[in-house]
Amino acid sequence: MSYKGIIFDFNGTLYFDSDKHEQAWRDFAARFRHETVSQDEFYQHFHGHPARSIIEYLLGYQPDAQKLNALIQEKEEAYRKLCIDDSQTFHLSPGAEMFLDKLKSANVPMTIATALEITNISFFINHFNLTKWFDPDKIVYDDGTFPGKPSPDIYRKAADNLNRDPGELIVVEDAPSGVQAAKSAHIGMVIGIDPQGLGKLNQADRLIRDFNEFDSSLIGSLAVK
Repeated sequence: MSYKGIIFDFNGTLYFDSDKHEQAWRDFAARFRHETVSQDEFYQHFHGHPARSIIEYLLGYQPDAQKLNALIQEKEEAYRKLCIDDSQTFHLSPGAEMFLDKLKSANVPMTIATALEITNISFFINHFNLTKWFDPDKIVYDDGTFPGKPSPDIYRKAADNLNRDPGELIVVEDAPSGVQAAKSAHIGMVIGIDPQGLGKLNQADRLIRDFNEFDSSLIGSLAVK
């Protein structure tokens, strides 16, 4: 089957940063919940979910908008510092740049659909030169106007931004909530990226460890005719 575009999750997919988010959230939880966050909790309630829903989960209540925004910005500032401080890993995930170059050369429509908010999106656009491959106006991020993953809304919106039917697209995801969102949006193929082989993405149609494993037949299926 041929596909007419591809949508990427960002965190844990185009950028392997799960450890940075987890550390920032552990520090947050230690301050406000006074207990650690288990790995199962990260997979069920954190990975792929917007910051506002994670904060509500940790606090056990919904803070007012001003406090919620302040807490989000506090956590994200700590996260960005962790990213920059780890200069050895502060780059796109293995094989991603070469893969994106191939897609661009083939004129494949592509975008990003992420639970990040605008401050972090701008941060990565600037540091990773994402405009080389992506139109910033087509990137879907958490602006508070639609439910976060595992709701399908984010992938439906991304498909609309590419002027494609969801069934014509491939999604690449690293989180169970993201795979569920893509499946619920009736995406044509969902590829799970699982660098550590943790086996948490069994609902995905295919699994890869990084973009070096994105086989040539799939690249060919994305070529725009």
